[in-house]
Amino acid sequence: MLKADLQATLDRHFLDPKSYVAKDGREILHGKDWKVRVAELLERCGGRCEQGKDSEGKGDLFRCASPAADPHHLVRRSVLRDDRLAGLQALCRFHHDLLDPRKPRFGEKVSP
Repeated sequence: MLKADLQATLDRHFLDPKSYVAKDGREILHGKDWKVRVAELLERCGGRCEQGKDSEGKGDLFRCASPAADPHHLVRRSVLRDDRLAGLQALCRFHHDLLDPRKPRFGEKVSP
């Protein structure tokens, strides 16, 4: 059973041979293709953290003013990897760390 939609993958003209479009439409990007996607994300956000924007890209009144530092997958990559632009959010380091449950919060004890 193939995991890639071969025609959709060919149509995208990916730069990295490991990048592909899954049969359900998800994009799995590697190397240069991932770098291109991150550049598209930074262009979309104007270099600013997207925390505070709603799903329609509105909500700038409460939007974080810090520079975007990290691409964040709205659905964790370990659950269902999807590197399409619609499934990514550009976040500053502070907001990205807040979303990472592995990192301790202020006042929490760190387990050994």
